[in-house]
Amino acid sequence: MIKHIAMWRLKLDEGMSREAAFDIIRDTIAAQRGRIPGLLESEAGLNFSTSGKALDVVVYTVFTDRAALQGYHQHPVHMETRARMDRFLSAGCMVDYEVDSAGASATA
Repeated sequence: MIKHIAMWRLKLDEGMSREAAFDIIRDTIAAQRGRIPGLLESEAGLNFSTSGKALDVVVYTVFTDRAALQGYHQHPVHMETRARMDRFLSAGCMVDYEVDSAGASATA
């Protein structure tokens, strides 16, 4: 099983709140469920931390395997997601890691 975590700072349209941008992001991530082979779970969260080091948004996804994650990045539904969300996303980072069926980190 593969876990894919992405985090970003938000880039807001003039007059748009963090919450309004996040609502679009959350709904867009939720709309992927059941539409991309190998995507088992997905969720988005809005950070409430006020630390200067904090990023604004996290997206957490789980895939059956590495091939499913690779397919996700090329899938038309994910391309729709990117087209809808990218305008709100600034600097970010991501982590992909593998876990065994019991949830323990695996090494490749």
